[in-house]
Amino acid sequence: MTRIIMITFTVFFSTYGYADMMKGKKLLDNAKCMECHNVGDFKDKKIRKSKTFTQMQGRVSACQIQNDAQWFDEDEHDVAVYLNKEYYHFKEKE
Repeated sequence: MTRIIMITFTVFFSTYGYADMMKGKKLLDNAKCMECHNVGDFKDKKIRKSKTFTQMQGRVSACQIQNDAQWFDEDEHDVAVYLNKEYYHFKEKE
């Protein structure tokens, strides 16, 4: 019985994390982000302006305001999580 509960929780939480990342990717794709940025902006550590997850999350917020994306706080977080997992690899808990 304990094993079934553990498997259920694992599947639920891994799906939840995946759903947030996919939502973040979709929001990023639908916004005008790539009009100002290219993938190199995210991958190249030498030109990155953000050095922590918190700084990067703040930049996501600033960009969405600048581009009038009208995202909720959760949307900003989903985009930041997607960018972090895909490109930055910062520790989310600082």
